Amino acid sequence: MNFGWRVPSYARPTTTSETSRELVPYFARVEAAGISAIWVIDHLLVAPNVYSTAWQDPMITLGVAAGVTEEIKLGTAILCAPFRHPTITAKETATLDHLSGGGRVILGVGTGHDDLEFAAVGIPRRERGKRTDEALELIQRLLSEDDVQYEGQFYSVDAGTSLYPRPDQPIPIWIGGGSQVHIVDNVDTPNMAPAVLARIGRHDGWICRSSGTSPEIIAEDIASVSGYLSDRRDMDTFTMSHAQWLHIVDSTDRDAVIAEQLHAYRTVMDVKRSDEDLQNAYLFGTIDEMTARIAELKGAGIDHLILNPLTDDPTQIDLFAQQIMPNV
Repeated sequence: MNFGWRVPSYARPTTTSETSRELVPYFARVEAAGISAIWVIDHLLVAPNVYSTAWQDPMITLGVAAGVTEEIKLGTAILCAPFRHPTITAKETATLDHLSGGGRVILGVGTGHDDLEFAAVGIPRRERGKRTDEALELIQRLLSEDDVQYEGQFYSVDAGTSLYPRPDQPIPIWIGGGSQVHIVDNVDTPNMAPAVLARIGRHDGWICRSSGTSPEIIAEDIASVSGYLSDRRDMDTFTMSHAQWLHIVDSTDRDAVIAEQLHAYRTVMDVKRSDEDLQNAYLFGTIDEMTARIAELKGAGIDHLILNPLTDDPTQIDLFAQQIMPNV
């Protein structure tokens, strides 16, 4: 198992240009710690019932990260495909690939879920799956072909469309998604939809979502994806990944640790979710407990674990790199 770090690019009413600028040395610190990838999340707005914050624009954030790092992978976990025209996404992805030196970008893509965000961009939520599939098809063609012509239900480009620059090698595409999310007023169905499995199977990796997802649901989703893919593709060329949240407290006083962690979670997660729901879904407890839980994810088949810190304190990077990463 290797590790990625989904940087705390939070966008709140209290966020200032000065606090945003503090991410620039933060990116370099993630790379210096030996972590494999920098990841960013994509939320245009605050997503009620899950989060109490929004995030900086993901592609611009990764562009800044590319300028102060040299080798670390740069990924979106995840980019909500329906919110952007696929031609724009392809252009931004290719540009990021070139300006970062080539071969560093991973395009993590999902459908999005929040009604307010869909309304803000004028896209019906019910179209999200089909739009995502069309977008991915067109993005891949634009990143690899000259003279593209495409006519879909939602997106089209005229004959002769060629996009430059193009990557020297294919951009890996990882699909975000899973089954039920244990959140207030959840509208998702409690199963891994066949369309989601098919979308995962057409690409290079899967990002098992974490928000409100219990260990039992994670295990079931891993089994569903593994079972679906095992006789359809070479799993050696596929990455099973999972996004999780953590706040590391360097103490063995478990009660004090949990109290501090809950305080940190409450700065990001929606207030409607109970303490019990948060502890069931995310990484909690002492360093030893979190290390054991991460080892369980490794044993369940996760190849790449994406960790998201609840605060922007860079000492969280060091605590993870020194006290958890070497022991998994």
